Parts: sequence; C-alpha cells; structure tokens
Amino acid sequence: MTATAYIESIEAKAERNRAIVEQARSKLMPNQTKTGGDSGDSGDTAPHKGLQRPHSDRATGDSGDRLPRAHFELLHEWNDGRAPGVYWVAVISDKESGAAIGEADPIWICSPLNIAALTRDPQSSEWGRLLVFPDNDGKEHRWAMPMRMLAGSGEELRAELLSEGLVIASHPTTRRMVTDYIAREKPEVTARCVARTGWHGDVFALPRETFGDSAAEPVIFQTAAPDGVALGQAGTLEGWRDHIAVRCAGNSRLVLALSCAFAGPCIGLLSAEGGGVHLRGGSSTGKTTAATVAASAYGPPSFVRTWRQTDNALEGIASLHSDLLLILDEMGQLDPKHAGAVAYMLANGQGKGRSRRDGSPRAVATWRVMFLSTGEVGLSDLVTQAGGKVRAGQEVRVIDLPADAGAGLGLFDRVPDGVAPGAFADDLKRAAGTHYGTALPAFLRALVAEPEKARTVLRSMRDALARDLAGDHADGQVRRVADRFALIAAAGELATAYGLTGWQPEEAENAIRQCFAAWLVGRGTKGAAEPAAMLAQVRAFLEAHGESRFTAWSADSGARTVNRAGYRRHTDNGPEYYVEREAFRRELAAGFDPQQVARALIAAGALIPGGDGRADNKVRLPDGRNTRVYRIGPALWEGES
Repeated sequence: MTATAYIESIEAKAERNRAIVEQARSKLMPNQTKTGGDSGDSGDTAPHKGLQRPHSDRATGDSGDRLPRAHFELLHEWNDGRAPGVYWVAVISDKESGAAIGEADPIWICSPLNIAALTRDPQSSEWGRLLVFPDNDGKEHRWAMPMRMLAGSGEELRAELLSEGLVIASHPTTRRMVTDYIAREKPEVTARCVARTGWHGDVFALPRETFGDSAAEPVIFQTAAPDGVALGQAGTLEGWRDHIAVRCAGNSRLVLALSCAFAGPCIGLLSAEGGGVHLRGGSSTGKTTAATVAASAYGPPSFVRTWRQTDNALEGIASLHSDLLLILDEMGQLDPKHAGAVAYMLANGQGKGRSRRDGSPRAVATWRVMFLSTGEVGLSDLVTQAGGKVRAGQEVRVIDLPADAGAGLGLFDRVPDGVAPGAFADDLKRAAGTHYGTALPAFLRALVAEPEKARTVLRSMRDALARDLAGDHADGQVRRVADRFALIAAAGELATAYGLTGWQPEEAENAIRQCFAAWLVGRGTKGAAEPAAMLAQVRAFLEAHGESRFTAWSADSGARTVNRAGYRRHTDNGPEYYVEREAFRRELAAGFDPQQVARALIAAGALIPGGDGRADNKVRLPDGRNTRVYRIGPALWEGES
C-alpha cells in the first residue's frame, strides 16, 4: 500500500471513530444534541489535560479497575492491524457525570516520531526536543528542534518535518495534534544543545551527528533549519582517497584546497583566529575545480556556496560553518560596498549587534571559520571599486593568492600524461560528485579519539613552519599570514598521518611553501603593507597631477593653475614637489593618517623634513608667500619596484 493510500485509509477510519463517538453519546444522553458538549468532552478534539505519554498506564479507580484516559500511543511496528506511527486515543465520556465509559479507536497522527530527549543550553535556556524518526526509505533523521517553533500555528514545524520525510495526516484537526504530541512528551534524557557547529570542549557537533559525545550529557546541535549545512555522503573513504586526494598530489593549489578542508576543524582545536584564502584568477583557470575538490571532503558539490549574499545572510551561513570550511565561489558577485566589512566579519567571527523590540540586546552570533574563496577579482579590487581604501588588516584576513600556479597549466602544476588540463579538471569534478562526505567524519573521529595529542602535533608543526616561512625580520602582518598557511599545512599533514589522503609525508608542507612564496611575490615585501601603500598613493597622485596641479617654480607670475596643490621644481635628480599642507592632508594622504604618511615618506628618504624637527618646511614660494609645505623629492621613485 502506498503512503497516500495508507493515509486515506487512516483518515477514513478516523471518520468512523467520530461516528462511533456520536452514536455512543446519543444512546447515553438522548436529550443532548450531537454537537453539544462541555469542556470535559475529549471525543474528537485536540488533546488537553487528559494527555498521557505513549507508554503511561491509564488512571486507576477506587475499585482497582483501570479507567480509560485520553492519550497518545507510539507504535514502532505493526500491532493488531495498526501500522507504525503516533496515535491519538480519545475517550467516550458520560456528559452528565463526566465519567469515562470507553475508548474510541486510535486516530493515526503521523509516522513513528520519537521524542528522544529534552534539550537546553548551559544557561538552562533555549529549550527544545530531540526528534528521531525514519523517512519512507527507512533512513533515520535526528533533529534538535527549538521549542520556539511551537509558538505559532505549527505550520513551520510541520513543513520542516514533512521535508525531512515524516508522514503526517492531512486532516486539519489531526495534523495539528503533532505539535501537541511534541510539546507534551517528557523524555527522561536531557541533553545540552548548542547553537553553532564545531568544538564544545572536546566534543564536535554537526547538525546530524556529534563526535566524542558523552553519555552523561549528550551534546546536540539545535537549529530551526536542520539542513543549513549541505553535508552528505556517497561512495567510500577509500574511493575518495584514490579518485580525488591522491590525484591532487603535486598540485599546490589543489593540495592547499584539500588541506583547508582539514584545517577547518583545527582552528577551533587550537583556538586559532579565523580567516580565509582567496584564489584569484581569470575565467577557466580551474578555480571552481579547487572549490569542488575541497567540498568533496564534506559533502556534494552543492556544499559550495556563492558570494552573492547579503552581509546578514553571510553571518547566518558563517555560524552554520563554525569550525568547518566555508567555501564561497565568485567573489565578484559580492556587493562592493560591503566587501571590506564582510572580510572583517567572517574572519573576526562575530556578527552584528542587534536589539529586540523592547530595545534589549540580542545575543550576538559567533563562529570560528576557515573559508576558501574564488573569483576573477580580489577583495582589494572590490573595495577600491566602491571608493574605499584597502586596509592591511583586510588583506591579512583574506589572503589573496594567484590561482595560476605558473606552470602554463592554469591552476595545475602538473597533469597526468596524455591528459589535457581541462579534461583533468572534468575528471576531478566528476569524481567529486561520486565520492564525497567521508573524509570529514573520519578526520573528526580521529581528532576526538585523542584531542590533546592532536593539539600538540598541530601546534608543533604549525609553529615550526610559520617561523621558517616568515623568517626573523618579517612584519607582524606577514607572520599572521605565515601562521595561517602553516596551520593549513599542519592540518594536511595530520590528515595524511591518519591515512586519509594517500599523500607522501611533507606533500602538504611543500605545497603550502609554494603558495606562500607566490603570495609574498604578489605582496612585494615582508615588511608592513601600509607604508608601501602610502608611498604608492603619493606616487600615483603626483604622477597623475604633477603637470596640471603643480605650478612650475620658474613660471611667470601671471601663470594660473586650476585647483593648485603646490609647486614643482626641476632638479638634476628629478622633479621636486612643494605640496600645500591642506592638499597633502586631504588628497595625497586621503584615507590614511597624514602624520603616518609623512613618517613613511621620511623613512623612504622621499620627504625632506624641516630643520626644526617637523615634517614640513617653511619655504618662500614663487608667489611671495612664506609658508609651510611638504617637500617631496625624487627619491620617491627610486624605491619603486
């Protein structure tokens, strides 16, 4: 019998039950109408004070006889001709005396639904219920449902249950009983609910499964949307290793992407700061292949999300990927106005502060996330496109790495003999659609088995490699980037030691060294990024406006310069500019602290300071004014690379 036919037969039986109840009433109380009744009648209404748990005994009278009482019953298998499911058993009562005189036939409410545990957070708030039920394929679903979903009519709750595979009666009165059943059940087990994925002590919580759990107080991820993270499994771990991970060996960007997948859970294990790597390159470079390969450690290709989100939506997505890898494709789809703020938000792990209707603050969403991004443009391109200024902190949080490995094969350093790069990319993407989702659970099981040992190994490998990458005299920004690259390498090496990747030892480390070197070439220096950016901005301004806005020192007194910013004078070594103080502050140093810009110019030998210890000079200009200006010399261009 199909599920539809079964429900129809159940509902037909429910209608017969109602007829039986009405017939009993008419015999007992011939003077009462069929629609009459008082608050004590529970013939075919929703459950109320007569509710009993499915396994409860019925009430017992003075004579020792068991009295009928309205209650729910849960059947896990066929029994006395009744199919598995939750049933509502109403009572037939004497309206005049209120005494229960019998039970109506059970009414089928839904397929088997077990309320396995009460859930609440450590502050004894955010109460919920752990629901466990099979779908039509026999696959078990587990969902920690927040009790706030019962606040309304229950439609949102039923919609989620239906989408998860629970079969619910279609009659309006009957289907509403599902919420009553969930609300009234009082299981003996109490679990601790958490609102984000990832580490909670030495326990790792995922939407459908918890690793390293304890029987004393189970830890359960509780959410109103059980499918917020597109995890899933297909194939075997051996198939994933042989068809995907092993074939990535020798390709620095692919090894980086897979190591990022393993680094996601490691940032929480070490309490490291979040951040991401952005693979930037032209179309058909292979960026999407890297994203798909990384996603295969977690689930199907749909695990990859896009940057086309509002900042509020990204906040919610990040909280669902805490201590996991968040993969975001096509950065060019991100609103340029929000690009800089989003970079800080994702890496810093904290959402916006919001208030309730009464003005009191809501709890701020928090997370720790490693993210892998792809796109034809970088974060700096988007920020400048919106008229903003790129900050060094943004570049440290989102590491901009060229997707092209420089071997003439796009993303790849090498491809199998006789296979074109495009065909190799297609093979990897096909394999990622067949073998996926087995590596993450295996990695988590290994981590929770000996978490302290894993911490020690990860920390030791990360610190040693970070020191080697950054060197002794690197700026703090470079050291932070080196730390993240080193953590990614350590996670890849640990996964290799667990037998998950099939790589040779140091495969991940060598790949990360290559990627770090490429990033450093793009950055241009191991020093701080801000001074270089300041010098570049001053240099660009003078190159663009040196002729139009700076009057020649030897020009006729009647010469006019529109919107003049100062004077220029030719020397044997090159042009020298005398910049008006306000022009320097508002334009040459726009977006930066003018004093810091002046110090950076002095350190580079490009600004000639005054003899009184000030950055500006008191000079008599050709127009007769004796005023202070910033004197920028030809050395500004000597350090240009």
